[in-house]
Amino acid sequence: MTEQEEVVSDLSKAAVFAGISWAVASAYAETMRDYDPRRGYGPGYVGYTAHGLICDRMDRVFSCGDFQLPVGIPAEAGMDAVREGLHPTDVDKMPRVGPHLVSYSPLNNSPGWQFGSRRWLLQSFPFGRSRKIRWATKSDTKRRVASHPDPDPAQQDLFSAWLDEFEPVPALMDADDGEAVDTFVVGHSIHEELKERELIFGRPNLVSHQSWHWKYDLMTLPPEQGGGVPVGYDPQPYTPNPNEVVSDAPVRLRQTPKERNSNETSG
Repeated sequence: MTEQEEVVSDLSKAAVFAGISWAVASAYAETMRDYDPRRGYGPGYVGYTAHGLICDRMDRVFSCGDFQLPVGIPAEAGMDAVREGLHPTDVDKMPRVGPHLVSYSPLNNSPGWQFGSRRWLLQSFPFGRSRKIRWATKSDTKRRVASHPDPDPAQQDLFSAWLDEFEPVPALMDADDGEAVDTFVVGHSIHEELKERELIFGRPNLVSHQSWHWKYDLMTLPPEQGGGVPVGYDPQPYTPNPNEVVSDAPVRLRQTPKERNSNETSG
């Protein structure tokens, strides 16, 4: 089994791909609802806004950041905060993913999320140019991620071998609590006029004429819903079970944006 087959299988079965697909779709849909060149918005608005919303949606669907739940608390607790501010269509389509399946895992200040030993970062690109991404011109973090050796060495081309020999860049395989973390990239783009999107998950390649060792198209091959059951509007209300004792240690449930703003103001 190739690395691509293994990664795609694992992330599909765990509904991780479903969560990623929803997060990016929701972020771009919200961005394009406001985007209107006639009101003075330029293309830069789309990229900047979508990036922030993708991070927000990733945190929501995977229960990270401000939406993190303490261990032992079911996912249904705090869903009002998760849904607050979302368009009704996005609420309907949002998959239900286990609250501790994915963790927030930034890399050198680059937003990232991690499932098991696999992490993914975000990278936008011009629509239709996924094969032309020049990783050598990106940040040092992305360049190091893209310098990871070919997962299938038998398929390595002569130019890749030449690059490894004359321009060595240390591949990025950092360790967290003794576990090696392998980093991938979620590439995303949109055509502002056609409202068409691209979304891929893959292993970037520093060699400029290839861009990817492999990539999986999440638009052409959408993930199976699997564990991604829509949240909907009326989940079963959370009623604490008296037999399930939660530690007396301080715990923090999800805060609504109003609560967070209030805390920041009062602080």
